[in-house]
Amino acid sequence: MTAFTLFVVGPAGSGKSTFVAAFADWLSNNEIPFITVNLDPAAEYTPYVPDVDVRAYVTARQVMEEYELGPNGAIIASVDLMLNHVSSLKEEIEESASGGYVLIDTPGQMEVFAFRRSGAEVVRELAGEKCGVAFIVDAAVSKSPSSFASQLFLASSVYYRFKMPQLNIFNKIDLLSEKELEEMLEWVRSPQALFNELERELAGEERLMMMGLLDAIRGFAESFSTYFVSSKLSKGFEDVYAELQRIFRGGEDFEVPEYLRGET
Repeated sequence: MTAFTLFVVGPAGSGKSTFVAAFADWLSNNEIPFITVNLDPAAEYTPYVPDVDVRAYVTARQVMEEYELGPNGAIIASVDLMLNHVSSLKEEIEESASGGYVLIDTPGQMEVFAFRRSGAEVVRELAGEKCGVAFIVDAAVSKSPSSFASQLFLASSVYYRFKMPQLNIFNKIDLLSEKELEEMLEWVRSPQALFNELERELAGEERLMMMGLLDAIRGFAESFSTYFVSSKLSKGFEDVYAELQRIFRGGEDFEVPEYLRGET
């Protein structure tokens, strides 16, 4: 049975691992098969027990000691060294997965994984026939119009990097007031509303630049499905699952990107 490989990507502190743990629990409670995969060699703790774990092959702490690197250098090196073990990771995943979902928790430092060549190579090797990205955002740090828009731009950069179906998921909505959540929902429903708020926040900026920003925001809003969840409260997962199923079962035209097929 074909599995759906979901790469969970996002900035440090956005709640990627917590999302994986909570969504895995939700899938389990609904008797939907899944496995979890930890690809963060620097993780000291995960809120779930990974079925497949890169730390069985390489850890940032070991790399730091062996190569006498600082923390940042060790994280970069350990992600690069992951490539030496990606075939073993793939074999473990294939042996463990029996349809359903493969939830892949990616490194905490998103830029190290998403924008380095080694990260793209790991994705190429581990992506299944059906695959997608869940881009996780910390809703609590996205309250202002400019911060919300910046997260959309960051999400778009990840999309153009991996070129596969992507959901934008604003996590930690339990930290928002009802008014703050409603404002964000309105920004998703109406890009013009977000633009109007940005225009007030960025008073004095050149009008031409602002109009270009509106076009970009409108394009992002129309291209991506955006959801609001609380991993802490297991809230919003029904909608996320429904969208994943729509992609998984072919409700959206799905074609694995050429770079994932190994084509030039």
